[in-house]
Amino acid sequence: MHRSEDSAPAARDGGTKGLPTYVVLDTSGSMAPFESLLNETLTEIVDTLYSSPRVSDFIHLSILSFNTSPHMVLEMTEISRLTALPTVGCSGVTNFAPMLRLLRERVKNDIIDLSKKGVMVIRPVVFLLTDGNPTDDPDDSWERALQPLTDPNWRPRPHIITYGFGEASEAVLRRVSTLAAYIAEKGREEENKKALSLALNSLLNSLVASAAAQRLLVPEEVSGFKSVPLEYVDQ
Repeated sequence: MHRSEDSAPAARDGGTKGLPTYVVLDTSGSMAPFESLLNETLTEIVDTLYSSPRVSDFIHLSILSFNTSPHMVLEMTEISRLTALPTVGCSGVTNFAPMLRLLRERVKNDIIDLSKKGVMVIRPVVFLLTDGNPTDDPDDSWERALQPLTDPNWRPRPHIITYGFGEASEAVLRRVSTLAAYIAEKGREEENKKALSLALNSLLNSLVASAAAQRLLVPEEVSGFKSVPLEYVDQ
């Protein structure tokens, strides 16, 4: 795994290190065959954090889903306070722009909240999983929404790591990602299900490894995927 670490502007020296982490899931209609797998993996992620205080003290998790509209599946909260496990349902189209706007708002607010609690915040990370292309209208609206999120002049801008499979576009992954992008070969439903499972497993392993190292660790390779060369890498 390779390393990436830098402090967000709201960080306070001397506090406990924290990594704001956003798992963003495409839950459009084409993801319906994988709905059970998504929910099983969300349960596994939450269980991992719940059973390992070392992981949950460092990984401050938020889960978003998006289709026609974005949805807050799990706001950034202490895992021990959860009263019900988060679940997602799949329907609609794949609109990126509303999700990107919500994501920027959440990053801004979450960093402020964590800083008030004395957490030394390092740059947030977004793990985005998708099986398709943006369906936004107009076509370029999602790129306009992406710009404020990745603006180099906005210090809290998150690292973005993408996993694409199914009909996902390498060009879109390259445009959205700032740290790493992985794409699986196009395949049938069962092959896409395997690719999604491998991506989710990679994500979970990255969270556990990052907590152990107290810094963001990103896999150099993901089984079943190839790395997408990025035009711009935000360090």
